[in-house]
Amino acid sequence: MLLARMAEAAYWAGRYLERAEDMARIVQVHGETLIDLPVGADVGWAPLVDIAGMRSAYEDHYGPLGTRAEGTGTGPVASASEARVISFVLTDRSNPSSILASVAGARTDLRLARPVVPREVWELCNDLWLTLVADAPFVVQRDVRVGWLRRVVHECQRITGVVQGTMRRDEALAFLRMGQQLERAELTCRFLAVRADSVVPAAGRAPYDEVHRMALLRSLASYQPFRRAAAARPDAGATLRFLLQDEAFPRAVCACLSELREAAKTLPGNEEVLAACTDAAVVVAGAPVAQVTEDGLGAFLAELAPAVRAVHSRVAALYFGAEAAPSPDPGPRVQVRPSAPEPGGPGRITAVPAERVYRVTHRTTYDYDGPVDQSYNEAHLRPRDSGHQRCVAHELEVEPAPASMSQYRDLFGNTVATFVVQGGFLHMVVLSTSEVLVQAPPVPPSGPPWESVRTLLDIDRQADARDARRCRAASRLVPTSPALADYALASFPPGRPFVEAVHHLSARIHDDFVYEPGFTSITTPLLEVFAARRGVCQDFAHLAVGCLRSLGLSARYVSGYVETHPPGTERLVGADASHAWASAFLPGWGWVDVDPTNDTLVDQAYVTTAWGRDYWDVSPLRGSVEGGGNAHRLDVAVDVARVEVARPA
Repeated sequence: MLLARMAEAAYWAGRYLERAEDMARIVQVHGETLIDLPVGADVGWAPLVDIAGMRSAYEDHYGPLGTRAEGTGTGPVASASEARVISFVLTDRSNPSSILASVAGARTDLRLARPVVPREVWELCNDLWLTLVADAPFVVQRDVRVGWLRRVVHECQRITGVVQGTMRRDEALAFLRMGQQLERAELTCRFLAVRADSVVPAAGRAPYDEVHRMALLRSLASYQPFRRAAAARPDAGATLRFLLQDEAFPRAVCACLSELREAAKTLPGNEEVLAACTDAAVVVAGAPVAQVTEDGLGAFLAELAPAVRAVHSRVAALYFGAEAAPSPDPGPRVQVRPSAPEPGGPGRITAVPAERVYRVTHRTTYDYDGPVDQSYNEAHLRPRDSGHQRCVAHELEVEPAPASMSQYRDLFGNTVATFVVQGGFLHMVVLSTSEVLVQAPPVPPSGPPWESVRTLLDIDRQADARDARRCRAASRLVPTSPALADYALASFPPGRPFVEAVHHLSARIHDDFVYEPGFTSITTPLLEVFAARRGVCQDFAHLAVGCLRSLGLSARYVSGYVETHPPGTERLVGADASHAWASAFLPGWGWVDVDPTNDTLVDQAYVTTAWGRDYWDVSPLRGSVEGGGNAHRLDVAVDVARVEVARPA
């Protein structure tokens, strides 16, 4: 459990350090570029104030802010002189977002977070602050300023390296990373809005277009990565595409959002934060990179910036107790300090979901007409470990005793046991016994429109998305077809939220198809099941998966168990046997499991054993025999019983 004030301090320390480093780099590149450009071709110093997001505060001090190169006399242009802007952005204590104020804020928060942040991190930040304060009066001098800004960039990067190399991978690091990534994404949005003319060069400034574009990329530490990733002759939208949508570049907005949601996944009660990250990622995916114009870019950023700030609002409201309505500017930090929180009260991040422990017994009996000389078997019977499920104990017993037994992890991370039984036997029993702790999985958000999910699947380069793309194509037992797509489209009209559409499809399969054991076998083609409108849980799971894949979405087949008879509830269909359901991938959230056999989202009554592309990847038990006569009889018995766990008084 992490105190809310510790979480808040770590989060803001990350934001302040990132703000100081990024603004220092932007000011440094801005000054170098203005020196290289002739008077009239530069943009003056005023853009730095807008990039910092502090125009209102600046104008309160110095009057209306000009937007062109400084001149002589009075008025808006003179108010944006180099000395004033540099002092305000770098060292002015009245500007809560100045570089010096940001380092001071990080120093204060790292002191507050000393119990969870390595001491060396605070010491480095304190040394940086002392050095900057000593030289602050002289930063208006360009030779002093260059060294001052370089020290900020290098020392902030050094601090980040120490954090990544020494901090425990726990909630404190998650909050610090979230602060860094969110600050980086917000600043990139403001920078692109202010320097839109460098992304989309205006007519009449052709001789200096490349200088401005190179300065833009250098300001965001992206010049060399862009040169490596871009084609020899990049198109007009290449710069914007790289800064917004390149998942391989850690400072691209989509990469920041991906890192943000990965950190948020480690925190309790994260549903609203993950939903906000997904909403912002959907906006990024729709960036007008193909035919970008200044007006189009401005409209896009006006939509993206609030979506990114909404992530901060959710983090602050959920974990720090802040009333966090998004503001037009990042502004100063609003201190939210819960005083003396009660244990387990709102001052702590405490989310202990209700837990259930199940004892799962799966007995498979084979009776053969004649002696079996040798039987080779593969079993997917050990329940998986996941975010809301943990296999506490597992034992696999085989009678007669196997001559050899081993296990390995397959392509999907499932545990597969292999064993060989020899000796001329007529009867074989495979008994799997497991104890599994299951927590209630988080309720998924409604998600973005399903078409946006399909687009995100194409461009998302995160590991979980790349893994999910393996489950978009047809597989051995699950074809894709226009007939399945047409059936699914009734649940997927244009613009419908993804999770709502998936749940609606599951409900329609439940209503339209008859559960009839024995009508099909695992070899019955899926399109025959679809035409007959009847089958069992494996058929319905395959059908849901086939429908989703036929629309270009990622879906996988899940094998497991359902509680035999939940107390006080009606017995679920598919209990007393292995069960199957479908899972659909929502980028930024993860897999959403639905059970079309029972028309429900998968909850604590379900135990997951394995997942894959279809039944062939995850069959509980399969094998081959030498001998055995002309036929054999198979009997399967499953019991999933809830175990009462004694709790300490």
